[in-house]
Amino acid sequence: MLFLVASCMVGGAFIGLLNGLLGMGGSFIVIPLLDEVLPRLGVSPGMAHVMAVGTAPATILLTCVSSVLAHRALGSLRGDLLRRMGPYVFAGSMAGAFLAPHMPALFLRLLFAAVLMLMGVHILLPQKSREPCREKTAFLEVAAAFFGLLASMSGLAGTLICVTWLHWRGVPWRQAVGTSAGIGLVIAATSTCGYMLSGWGEAKLPAWSLGYLYLPGALCLLVPSVVTARFGAYLLHAENMPLAAMKKAVAVMNIVMALHVVLSVL
Repeated sequence: MLFLVASCMVGGAFIGLLNGLLGMGGSFIVIPLLDEVLPRLGVSPGMAHVMAVGTAPATILLTCVSSVLAHRALGSLRGDLLRRMGPYVFAGSMAGAFLAPHMPALFLRLLFAAVLMLMGVHILLPQKSREPCREKTAFLEVAAAFFGLLASMSGLAGTLICVTWLHWRGVPWRQAVGTSAGIGLVIAATSTCGYMLSGWGEAKLPAWSLGYLYLPGALCLLVPSVVTARFGAYLLHAENMPLAAMKKAVAVMNIVMALHVVLSVL
């Protein structure tokens, strides 16, 4: 048990750093970790994955708050984009939280792997040059609803998806990261409440569970991540920070984790 707690603490610190530095929620760490921990506590594999997906948003909730405050202070949070996307992200996230428990665990795990793989490959591909001030934000609301639905069902925070899309539509990278941190906060809060409600009254849940939210895992991951999220946000704005190399490193991590999930399913 001490080893499991220590692993979650280390994982939480890494999650906070990634959230502040690259706008990533860290669910690609949380979900595989809880997929391994929960079955050792007697939870069935199918139920364990739903609980991992339901717990992941809660682990980054305060992390997102810390990251949003830091990005707002540094001027990288775009309030205009957040106001347009927020209500649609909320609707998509809530719908996903109620749909996911009724989907096969195999589908949810493969969806998680597919999103990781696509994001990793997209980041590694050469990007076409564009005018930095020319933004194209048509269909922003439709994209926001899709991000919320996909993030909630897969367990991913949706921030990496949002960062990639906003940057592709011409939003500068730092502003895309800061705004996506705000989107991640909406997704995390909505998904946490949604999974708690959709799992309320489920008979086969382990002790210390609120619906599909597993409190011990969430707390052990959450506490260190809050501390390191602000540190990551300040690193993002540091001079000579090799953002291109860091993005490629994250892309490789996503691909490796996606392959690991697929192999574990097979």
